[in-house]
Amino acid sequence: MGPIVTIDGPAGAGKSTLARRLAQQFGWRYIDSGAMYRAVALYAAQKGIPWTDEAALTCLCRQLSFAFSWHDGQLVIQVNGCDVSQAIRSQVAGEGASRIATLPRVRAVLVERQRDLGRAGGLVMDGRDIGTVVFPDADIKFYLDASPEARGRRRWLELQQRGEAVSLEEVIGAIRHRDHEDRTRRASPLRVPEEAYYIDTTNLSIDEVFALMVDKVKFFGVSFRSPDPAGERDAQKRPHAR
Repeated sequence: MGPIVTIDGPAGAGKSTLARRLAQQFGWRYIDSGAMYRAVALYAAQKGIPWTDEAALTCLCRQLSFAFSWHDGQLVIQVNGCDVSQAIRSQVAGEGASRIATLPRVRAVLVERQRDLGRAGGLVMDGRDIGTVVFPDADIKFYLDASPEARGRRRWLELQQRGEAVSLEEVIGAIRHRDHEDRTRRASPLRVPEEAYYIDTTNLSIDEVFALMVDKVKFFGVSFRSPDPAGERDAQKRPHAR
């Protein structure tokens, strides 16, 4: 049974990208909690359920099963046996996720699903309340942050690569709006977990942040075979960002 590693932070901070890399590096499972909210939003839209109908959405959540697996190095997300890996990455699914994430009963059902998925340990899970609510006693906790402008540009580039026509200003505006909703909602507001390792990624590359995270994991006694011993030694010399 391996450790439970949590990665929290606002939208666009790099949580999913780094969680995937960390899980693959150490041979752990990866659970994308945000994908679960996106999937609920997607299925609700398909069934004509308003994102404000808490009772109907809670019922829908109980009807959905989630599975996460790797295929050719890519994360495959299945809901009720159907691959939704690409469908849930749309801007619409993201907007729906931010709406339903404010509903306490929906969160309660999904938190239990997340705990069930993680009980065996040996996993990395990212989200906005993983280290504070889902696994408050996790072995290793990270909190990734960055300026709204930096996060907005990252998300905008992702959308551009998928062919979605949206302006940078719109994406930054959506990021700021999501930040406000996440930090002020009554149910599980976004905050830095106790004993979390805080990293501001605004001016750091993905590789630099990953090196810092690997350092922290290794500090807890977890080992792996590095494909680049020299690179590993360099990473060990990097100062931790608090």
